[in-house]
Amino acid sequence: MHQAKKLAEYRAKKDAYHKSKLGQAIKAQRAKQYDQTERDPVAKAFYHSSRWTKVRDAVYARDMATDQVTGEVLGDRKVVDHIIPLRLCTAKQALDSNNLWVLSYRTHYRKTRLEQIISARPHGDSMLKHLDKRWWMKILREERGEK
Repeated sequence: MHQAKKLAEYRAKKDAYHKSKLGQAIKAQRAKQYDQTERDPVAKAFYHSSRWTKVRDAVYARDMATDQVTGEVLGDRKVVDHIIPLRLCTAKQALDSNNLWVLSYRTHYRKTRLEQIISARPHGDSMLKHLDKRWWMKILREERGEK
């Protein structure tokens, strides 16, 4: 009981920090640095295009700002993910709303980590091209301990 109480207090403090102005400023600075130093230039240009912004906003509205795996309401954070990773998409799929869904940062991180593991396997990229939304939902819920 004591451990559960401490964990709840820790999570509340962590959430409050992430929502604070300082936490938001640090997060924005890290994102900017990632864009400038690590992100692929082609992906950077894509994610800064007006066409992507319009499609992203439409998908965010369609999914009602809700993580499609956990059902968590996200507020104003726009994490719209490609079901088939952008690097493997055709030009048409990259902006196809059927290939996009809203995820929380936590779910997106877990999905990206699994994509990296699958991609490292023999024929992994080919496999990623054929995984659909239902498969990802099943796997991400199982990993989270849900049915």
